[in-house]
Amino acid sequence: MKDEVIAEVWKAKDAISAEHQYDVKRLVAHLRAKEASSGARVFDLRARNKSNSRTRT
Repeated sequence: MKDEVIAEVWKAKDAISAEHQYDVKRLVAHLRAKEASSGARVFDLRARNKSNSRTRT
C-alpha cells in the first residue's frame, strides 16, 4: 500500500522544484524569502545541540 501523505509531500516538492528549474540556489532563495515573509519564528536546534555537547563530560 502506497503512503498517500508521503506521495503528496513528494508531489509538492517536485512542483516547487520545477517552478525554479531545479536550480538549488533559486529554490533556497525562494524558501528563505517565503520563510522571512511568513512571520513565523524559526528555531535552529543545531546551535542548541552544539552548546549541549560542550557542557557534557
